[in-house]
Amino acid sequence: MNGSGIGLARGPLLNAFLFQVFNTSSFYLIMGMPMMLYFKKLGASATVLGVLACLGALLNIFQIPAARFVEKIGYRSFVLRGWTGRSVMIGAIALVAGLPLPMDVASRQVLVIFLLFLFNTARGISLSGYLPWISAIVPESVRGRFLTMDQAASQTAQLLTVALTGWYLEHISSPRAFGLLFAVSMFLAGFSMIFLRRIPDAPTSKIASGEGIPWRAMLGHPPFLRLLIFHAIMMLAMSGGGLIFIPFARDQLGCTDSKFMVLQLIWGIFYILTCLWAGKILDRAGSRPVLFLAGFILAVHWAGWGSVAAHLLPFNWKTILVQQITAGIGLALYNSAHMRLLMGTVPVMGRSHFFALFSVAASLVVGLAPLGWGLLTDALQSLHYGAEVQINGFVILYGVLVVILVPGMIALRSVHESKAASTEELLRELVLETPWKSITRWWNRRALP
Repeated sequence: MNGSGIGLARGPLLNAFLFQVFNTSSFYLIMGMPMMLYFKKLGASATVLGVLACLGALLNIFQIPAARFVEKIGYRSFVLRGWTGRSVMIGAIALVAGLPLPMDVASRQVLVIFLLFLFNTARGISLSGYLPWISAIVPESVRGRFLTMDQAASQTAQLLTVALTGWYLEHISSPRAFGLLFAVSMFLAGFSMIFLRRIPDAPTSKIASGEGIPWRAMLGHPPFLRLLIFHAIMMLAMSGGGLIFIPFARDQLGCTDSKFMVLQLIWGIFYILTCLWAGKILDRAGSRPVLFLAGFILAVHWAGWGSVAAHLLPFNWKTILVQQITAGIGLALYNSAHMRLLMGTVPVMGRSHFFALFSVAASLVVGLAPLGWGLLTDALQSLHYGAEVQINGFVILYGVLVVILVPGMIALRSVHESKAASTEELLRELVLETPWKSITRWWNRRALP
């Protein structure tokens, strides 16, 4: 394979990148902001919206019972069956939302939620085969580059979908018009399956007995457990960061819907640029030092918003740009590095079961933690001390996020990685060696006089 991240997209893994593009766009339309706005058009309560937000994460629990069948059926066949079921559910949702059916609003909400339950059930089942499949076909030497390219493809697709969806939603007023968006999601899901079929299959590792899978022993596997604890702590912090920012930006900073879109586009652009740049460094330095760097950048990001909440920093476009840069870089580095580390930590024997266990544990944190963060945000809403420099609920919340990173970084120190540079070596690579290599490469390629 070509040594660069772009070179991976010219080989057989091109189909994996194209699958991710269409799949991400489809998933955003059916489970992202458009679905939330559709339910708001139907007059749904905040409780219903909360159920929708938790549905995808909590139903990942179906990966546990599904994992025992992955090795028997085969990665490719198992995932294709699940993705087919998902696409059928999307088509049913598009019909319910778009057709003039003789149905009251409450019944329509209940039926769509039921179909979303089936959709996310099929998604949770099929996901138990996808990660083991990809980890089996991507060589360890280029996993960092593959994952960063995969993240870049996914984020690019989402940004384009957000922009086009925002333009479309400006021109509609009826809930029935959302049926077209969900129909587009179904067609995109169909395109994603075309490329999914073209991804080369991988041999599975058969488990000696289909009964009595040792879940407790798997959970107690030291390298796996240490990584799981670290990731759970980070997910607790990041789920809080995502939830807190919405009321903070809307209530204290007065952000409009259009400005929210702009903020998402800014950090998304830097997310993509980081993914395109970080792949080779991730493969050379290893995952652990990159995760330390990601944690530091996220701490700077949350401390920045805490300073804005305390009126130590102004809320202007200069501050916004710095904050969105740190958000994009920190999230891109974390998502790519932790997935690469997981692929290297999970044993080949029982790979599907280890991935399922990890995904379910992380999903439970992602699904349940926002409920606690929401209660805490509401409880601190009225807290306010000071005039020019303030201590309020949002200052405390962002301070708590930074504090949570401390046990996360301590947990990361115990995570094992066989081939990893130190954080100091990574910083030397970033600050000294990489810029010098770029300069010498340019000098050697310049035209001779």
